[in-house]
Amino acid sequence: MDRKSKISDFVNRQEPYGSLFEYLDDVIFFIKDLEGRFVTVNSNFLKRFGYAKKEEVIGLTDYDMVSLELAQQYERDDHGVTSTGVPIIDQNEQVSSTSGLTSFFTTTKLPVYNNEREIIGLVGIVRDIAKAEQQVKPVSELQAAIDYIDGHFTEDISVNDLAGLCGMSVSTFLRRFKKKFNTPPVKYIRDVRLKAVSKKLLESNSSLCDISFDCGFCDQSYMTREFKKMTGLTPKEYRLQYA
Repeated sequence: MDRKSKISDFVNRQEPYGSLFEYLDDVIFFIKDLEGRFVTVNSNFLKRFGYAKKEEVIGLTDYDMVSLELAQQYERDDHGVTSTGVPIIDQNEQVSSTSGLTSFFTTTKLPVYNNEREIIGLVGIVRDIAKAEQQVKPVSELQAAIDYIDGHFTEDISVNDLAGLCGMSVSTFLRRFKKKFNTPPVKYIRDVRLKAVSKKLLESNSSLCDISFDCGFCDQSYMTREFKKMTGLTPKEYRLQYA
């Protein structure tokens, strides 16, 4: 079997995994053979370069899509990966589109091996830095509250204080927190406490009363009710079943 057939076999085997990248709208995914020809890409690749179907791209190279300068740069990088086996990890570089717009992306390229450990191509992902930052921002702006909850869930926690830590009004904090985590802060705090309860049930011999107070609950009966809602078992049943 020649190397062209082997890279096609590799693509066919990886197709279920490659489809995962269809759910990451900031990621361009591709696989190339040793001649730099694309053998598979994801939908974000098609959108970036103005193609309607994957079949239109298969067999093309960077020289068909980007400026000569960028194509030569990509070719040099690809050759470095396929000739040495040394991957490129999170390299910042420019990527242009059919409209001529050039943006900064972070690129990772890995060699593709056959069963005989011969390099037969490369696989790459390219992440849009601006889009990635937009996705991370909603979490980062709430990170101070998350960190505080993780470190102080055994104590009384005020939503007012959490909002202040994030530099937001209470109404803005509540709206953004629920939008990002699909749950209000009070329920998030309760869930963190319940996870701590399950850990203590399995890793200690402490009484249920002590565990309830150690994990920030006001009394054992309340902890038991909430724990059963989450797990379907009482704390005692949970400990007997999983300890």
